[in-house]
Amino acid sequence: MKKPIEYIKESWTIYTKRENFLFFSKVMAILVIVSTGLSYLINYLYPINVWKDFKFDNTPMLVGFTFLMLLSIVIGFWVKTVTYLAILTKPTDDIKTFFKKGLKSIWKFYLISLVIGILIFLGSLLLIIPGIIFAVWFSFSIFLILDKNLKIKDSLLKSKSLVKGKFLKIFGRFIVFGFVILIIQTILGLIPYMGTILVSFLAPLFILPFYLLYRDLLVSS
Repeated sequence: MKKPIEYIKESWTIYTKRENFLFFSKVMAILVIVSTGLSYLINYLYPINVWKDFKFDNTPMLVGFTFLMLLSIVIGFWVKTVTYLAILTKPTDDIKTFFKKGLKSIWKFYLISLVIGILIFLGSLLLIIPGIIFAVWFSFSIFLILDKNLKIKDSLLKSKSLVKGKFLKIFGRFIVFGFVILIIQTILGLIPYMGTILVSFLAPLFILPFYLLYRDLLVSS
C-alpha cells in the first residue's frame, strides 16, 4: 500500500495523460451539458419565486414537476455511474456504446449506494464510530459492483475483506484524499461561473486515488 501523496501524484499522472485526459474531458463535457441543461430547464419552468404559488391541485403542473424531479434523480445516478465507469474503462472513441453501458449500470450503482447509505445510517444511529467503520468497510463495493460484476452481498463482503487488517491505514488515506479534494473544490469554487463546471470536469481525478487504492488492495488480497 502506497502513501496517500503517492496515490494523489499517480492519479494526476493518469488523469493528465493525453489519451486519458481527452477521454475524461469528452465524457464529462457530455455529462455536464446534460445535467446543467436539465437543471436550467427545471429552474426555468419552476423558478424559486413560483413555489409560494405552486398549485398541488394543478395536475399538469404537478405531473410535470414530478417527472422532471424523477428524471433529475436518474440523471444524477447516471452521471455518477458513468464517472466511475470512466475510471474503470480504457479510453475509447466509441462514446455511444460507453454511455449505453452507463445506462445499463445505473440500477447497480443505485442499489449498492442505497444499501451502503442505509448501513452507514443505521451505524450512525448507534454512534458516530460504527457509521465510520461501515463507511470504510464498504467503501470499495461500488468498484466491485461495476468492475467485477459482483452481487450486492458479495461486493459488501469482498470490500470488508479488503479492508480487514488495514482499517486505520485505509481510513487515514481516505482523510488525506478527502482533505486534498476539499481544498481543490474550495479553490475552484471561488471562480465565478466556471468554478462548478471545472469541479465537474475533475470528477474522475477525485475518484482516481480511491480506485488506485482499491486496485492495490485487490492485487494484494
